[in-house]
Amino acid sequence: MPVDEKMREFFYPSSLAVFGVGTQEGNLARNIVLHCQEMGFQGRIHPVGRKPGTVHGVDICTDPASLPDGIELAVILVPAAFVAETLAICGRKGIRHAIISTGGFREFEGDPTEAENEILEVTERYGIRFIGPNSIGVICTDSGLCSPFNPMQVEHYKKGSASLIIQSGGVTTQCAYTFSDEHVGFSKIVSVGNKLNVGEIDLIEYFNEDEDTKQIHLYLESIEDGPELIRVASKSAKPVVVFKANVSTTASKIAMSHTAALFNDDRIVDGAFRQSGVVRVESIHDMTVCAKALELPPLRGNRLVAISLSGGFSVILGDVCEKLGFECPDLPRQLIDEIESYRRGGVIRMSNPMDFGDIHNVEGLVFALEQCLALDSIDGVVLCHMYEPEMMRMLQGEVGNPEQILKFFKRLCEKAGKPIALSFFGRREKVEELQRTGVFPVFNDAMESVRAMRMLLEHGQAGPGERRKAEGERDGPSI
Repeated sequence: MPVDEKMREFFYPSSLAVFGVGTQEGNLARNIVLHCQEMGFQGRIHPVGRKPGTVHGVDICTDPASLPDGIELAVILVPAAFVAETLAICGRKGIRHAIISTGGFREFEGDPTEAENEILEVTERYGIRFIGPNSIGVICTDSGLCSPFNPMQVEHYKKGSASLIIQSGGVTTQCAYTFSDEHVGFSKIVSVGNKLNVGEIDLIEYFNEDEDTKQIHLYLESIEDGPELIRVASKSAKPVVVFKANVSTTASKIAMSHTAALFNDDRIVDGAFRQSGVVRVESIHDMTVCAKALELPPLRGNRLVAISLSGGFSVILGDVCEKLGFECPDLPRQLIDEIESYRRGGVIRMSNPMDFGDIHNVEGLVFALEQCLALDSIDGVVLCHMYEPEMMRMLQGEVGNPEQILKFFKRLCEKAGKPIALSFFGRREKVEELQRTGVFPVFNDAMESVRAMRMLLEHGQAGPGERRKAEGERDGPSI
């Protein structure tokens, strides 16, 4: 059976049963019903609870045996002692996929519990695949499935092409907001919890086949099967980005009681990621920076041209480029002379990084971009433009409205096959106006754009030889 068919019902169920629903104000399972309604889930929702009543316009079922046949997914939020029993009910009703949101298992005890063993026995008996326990569930912007039980403002979620695998409920929630606020959006987010059945390996394989997923992001606190993770990541046709936490002895204490996460040797993890072409980031925000970077053409080397309409930002770009291992090579004298012919006062000598403060001329900027991208000695451009009414009017006169401006930069990149990491300085709301279009990546500032180029370079650095090593021929230790 193809990978997408085995896992698809976790994201696109035709109907859903939510166990543990009650009418009382503090009941968390009722939030699952509300979130799915607010996200526009089109399937039938069946709340199941001990007492009759209505939640969000849907009657609670108190007799699970009366549930209709054909339900494809169960979300379980009942006390830990009753999870196995609930799974047995699901098995008898033909439900073969479950999300177990209940906590209080090995993350609480420190070792596998009797309740976990019962869960494994029941799910094996009925052939049930499950996410969790200790998982807040799945969000799928395409189907409208939204199973987290914590209160969420789902109206802010933005659809995109990144899918996320997160080993934390709180980080799951924040990633949904951050990817949306940064105008990246997401296709699917999975909170994997304790990974007792479905883990990151299964999900990477599924997302690699999923047409709505273009890149795969993970937040991990532990890696149980390092060689297998490296194997599937190195073979993935889509970029894999990892924020690996729990890298210190201090963090390991809380991680164990959070998601039963084991500490991994970070040096070995880092080396294995590098060999397999995994891009490693160090924050949720940098996951979104990397997501934007991966929308650009590949960066084949470390030679950049840095351009800004501000001398100060040109200096900043130069510092960050050198700090992150980039070169800003001297440009051909003839090209410098041609660019300088666009100057107004002739008071700034052009170089690389390039101060365009004396060239308030769109034609000059376009010429410089096209010519620099065409050079064999240059691999990409970082551009920090000014977002002020006068300058934007000049750009609009050349290429049109904000969406057309970004389409213009996109065409430049596609024609050259090289990336432009674009940022603007000016009022934040004006920059967001451009970011909101989603046509072409716009970074928040000059430094972020160079960091994005570094991530893009790291993604492309693992060549065929390195990937073969990552698949099992490494000379060093494995994670």
